Amino acid sequence: MAQNKHKYSTLIIFATAMMILASCKPSVNQSISLDSKPALYPDYDSVTIPCNIAPMNFSTTAMDSMQWISAKIITNDNQEYLFEGKNFISFNPDKWKEILEKQKGKEISITVTETKNNTAYTYKPFTIFVADEEIDPYLCYRLITPGYRIYSKMGIYCRNLTNFEQTTVVDNRLLNANCVNCHSFCKGNTDLAQLHVRGDLGATILKNGEDITICKATTDKFYLNCVYPYWHPSGDYIAYSQNNTLQAFHCGDPNRVEVYDMTSRVVVYDRGHNRLITTSELDDENTFTTEPSFSPDGKTLYYAKAKAVDMDIETKNVRYNICKIGFDAASATFTGEADTIINVVKDSMTAAFPRPSYDGKYLLYTKFNYGQFAIWHTEADLWMLNLENNETYPLSKANSNDVESYHSWSQNSRWIVFESRRDDGFFTRAYIAHINNQGQADKAFLLPQASPEDNRKLMYSFNVPEFATSEFKIDKGVLEGKIKSGEKLQFGY
Repeated sequence: MAQNKHKYSTLIIFATAMMILASCKPSVNQSISLDSKPALYPDYDSVTIPCNIAPMNFSTTAMDSMQWISAKIITNDNQEYLFEGKNFISFNPDKWKEILEKQKGKEISITVTETKNNTAYTYKPFTIFVADEEIDPYLCYRLITPGYRIYSKMGIYCRNLTNFEQTTVVDNRLLNANCVNCHSFCKGNTDLAQLHVRGDLGATILKNGEDITICKATTDKFYLNCVYPYWHPSGDYIAYSQNNTLQAFHCGDPNRVEVYDMTSRVVVYDRGHNRLITTSELDDENTFTTEPSFSPDGKTLYYAKAKAVDMDIETKNVRYNICKIGFDAASATFTGEADTIINVVKDSMTAAFPRPSYDGKYLLYTKFNYGQFAIWHTEADLWMLNLENNETYPLSKANSNDVESYHSWSQNSRWIVFESRRDDGFFTRAYIAHINNQGQADKAFLLPQASPEDNRKLMYSFNVPEFATSEFKIDKGVLEGKIKSGEKLQFGY
């Protein structure tokens, strides 16, 4: 009886909502068919999406002047779905899942009608292709104001990609408003995770299941903080770079800010023996080494390397290649000779953020004019190295005329997520692209939100988007208590 009563109440609420929505629908004096596609926001025309993604809610660039909008979908079994709204389309989640399941491996054709000034304008259909491959169910990122040295509220958040649920992992106001950054997982497993806190509570935080360890990485030998983490697939090691980072500001340059290192080295943290290890190739005063990552078999360490220069004078002359060196997990030693695998310095360019796909086929990186910190370089683009034939090429369909920077791979190596400033040049947003069988990216799409306005009005930038296979959770009370106690595990060497 109680269950039937609940269903009855739900039906009443739904029916009431539909009546209210219908009462808002304007009268139409004339209808016009147009020989063009709608100007969508976000631009979801001709994108490839995962078969488990949240509804791709959208509007058009006429969002603020519309009276009404509708979207009609006819699936391959000839079933018609109609969705309507006052100024944007919000797909019913159950109906959306039903459509994705029916159209898996096929296109969705969507016919949009805008009503403006009591005139209905019907556009040519636009299409979305539904891939057979799923995407990792979670995406973790930092939300931060796009400032320079001063910030207030920031946090690390976890978004369920199959719906619109976003949870707070850690809000920096819990930690005396210190900076929180550099979250990283072992193969997407949030039970093996780490993040950093900077400021008076500065520490590296390691999470192993429910256990939280607060660490001090600086030593009398390795005197810099650990940044840019990347886990070894075994979970026994974490590669870091240690960087002395500064900022400079340009006058009359489209790249307003320059972030650069005065010193950098690559180290590997041996968790089992609580020690930092390195080698002369990775720790040399004549070179800058940074942004390490392990190959999916754990036998290779990739990193960016540049000739050391006086950065106060030659900031625009520092350029990085992508290199690799062998790593033996059994003995925790580096093996063989280092090798340059992406040489862009010869072309007066620089490369950053080497990230291998989990299937071992590709290495994704960012290419731009100079330096190491791509996020403020408008010319920065995503490039791919085919590790099987050494071919390197731009991901043209994913790139834009503005910044593309930090990126990561899904576990099945069919999806990438990256930061881009293409929307307005100021805020970084999270974009997702499908990687096809040829190793090329299909057209990228903006992370879907419950309302398109959630993207337009958000005054925070997405930073360090990382896929995850489970929700990233930290006991906030335990974290606050441990980090404010001042007790830290001192890294050795």
